[in-house]
Amino acid sequence: MPGQRADVQEIKSRLSIVDIISRYVTLTPSGAGYKGKCPFHKDDTPSMTVSEEKGLWHCFGCGEGGDLIAFVMKIERLSFIDATRRLAEEAGVSFDVAEDGARDELREIMAEVANAFVLNLRSPAGKKARDYLLNRGYPEDCWMTYGLGYALPGWENVKRAFAKYGEATLLKLGLLVQGDKGVYDRFRDRTIFPILDVSGRPIAFGGRAFEGQPKYLNSSQTPLFDKGRVIYGLSWARERMSQTRIAVLVEGYTDVLSLHQADIRNAVGSMGTALTQGQAEMLKRFVDEVVIAYDQDAAGSAASLRGMQVLRNVGLNVRVARLPLGEDPDGFVRAHGSEAMQEIFESSLPFHEFFIESLKARHDLSTVRGKEQLLEDAREFYADIRSSALREVIERAIADLVDLSIESVRRELPRKRKPRHEEGESRPSAEHWGVEEHVLALVLRGEATWSAFEPYLSPSDFTGANRSIAEYLSKGSMELSELMGVLDEEGARRASFYALSPIRINVEGTIEDAKRWMGRLPAIEKRLQELDREIERSGQEEDWTRWDELQKAKSDLRKALIQAKDAKRKGIHEQQDNQENPEG
Repeated sequence: MPGQRADVQEIKSRLSIVDIISRYVTLTPSGAGYKGKCPFHKDDTPSMTVSEEKGLWHCFGCGEGGDLIAFVMKIERLSFIDATRRLAEEAGVSFDVAEDGARDELREIMAEVANAFVLNLRSPAGKKARDYLLNRGYPEDCWMTYGLGYALPGWENVKRAFAKYGEATLLKLGLLVQGDKGVYDRFRDRTIFPILDVSGRPIAFGGRAFEGQPKYLNSSQTPLFDKGRVIYGLSWARERMSQTRIAVLVEGYTDVLSLHQADIRNAVGSMGTALTQGQAEMLKRFVDEVVIAYDQDAAGSAASLRGMQVLRNVGLNVRVARLPLGEDPDGFVRAHGSEAMQEIFESSLPFHEFFIESLKARHDLSTVRGKEQLLEDAREFYADIRSSALREVIERAIADLVDLSIESVRRELPRKRKPRHEEGESRPSAEHWGVEEHVLALVLRGEATWSAFEPYLSPSDFTGANRSIAEYLSKGSMELSELMGVLDEEGARRASFYALSPIRINVEGTIEDAKRWMGRLPAIEKRLQELDREIERSGQEEDWTRWDELQKAKSDLRKALIQAKDAKRKGIHEQQDNQENPEG
């Protein structure tokens, strides 16, 4: 494959992941791979697995993982480009990365493409994108302020229009994609949101589909764009952030734009809930406090909670806004206005209080088992908190919840899980795995092909970071090493976990579960989208009786969605038919 990715693949193929990691960690043979103490958290027993065959590593203690480049980036605190350059020198190959002069040329190309997308939006072909933006409350002056655009339908518009720069360069910038049948445009028939660097220069794009999946498509990692180190909207928000020393952190592009339209100009986007160390350090340059404003489901996710820890551990104060069930910042501020949104922010909880509330909501504390599960759930979160003062606050809050002394809680929280089999070697638990995790693990480990599940599911049936993994796997032609190079940080972490986890899964049982569960969630989500359109229409017509009825229906459906997600996880043959005993 031409371009940077081919260079990266060659670098990884020439180096031994075991040899490189052994410079930092003592590795010992274990089964088909190697084990060692993870250097990224306090690891009393070896929690990190390294596979030479797959070219992956994963720590089953702290959850970090990825390929060789990801390890060097993290251990040496390097950017993707710098880590790859260092490994290229060791491998004795030339890494085709833009130096300063060539980098300026790449920025100029991206600026040209961004301008072409802007012109497309103004053209006759851009009418449906204009209608979409106007219906979402983004007037014409907003389009220019934020550089919004439109990618034309068809497979080769960008490829032809910018052919003078060559396919290799356009691939390197993530504007084209290499497929089985050739090279084609990444963005087709989508509303375009340019992603800018701190100086306001376009370095990547996000594209929203009008129909079909994925709903949002982002640029891949390039010499200009490392998603784990970029904050969407920072160039627009930096002045207000520096004045207030507060950032409002939302998830998506439209959340940022709607808040800015409402004069909440310190809003920026994490482009997903899995906040990285690089993003946290970037925010730290401008603010002292971050208010997380995700929807309820996203705010309580494991990825979001881990991001809050990352922010807190770099020295930022973190609060969590509590949006009403079923609302996101985009929809809420458009429906209720800036003052109501500000009231939500002002009543936001310190992130540890939010975590305690979420624990309380998830567990039945009237039973001993519920209290045990709460303590088990709290351990991973607690272990990653560096502040002694904050740890004590959490200990006291949990002690009150479970009606134990603070001394008992202090003994309980740091305790390691008991080994699940002989010789004390810890194994990951599949207690919280559902159908989608089983499917991804089987395909990533080569125990099943995507085609075995294709009649029953599609990438749109998957959630969060799992969806991006499924999208690449569904293409069928991407090798594991290549996959790790295109996933974002959270996706790579999950993929390494699924690929290296020693839990055995029954293929036929997983196929049956896919038939049973995977179709229910998309049906509910589709109806929620329809309700959103009906709510918007009734508001425009000022039919407030109908508006209230629809909002009630939406709230009920959101509850059904949560129940369906829970059932999908809990109802997998009680984890018995689908998962064989790991001990054999």
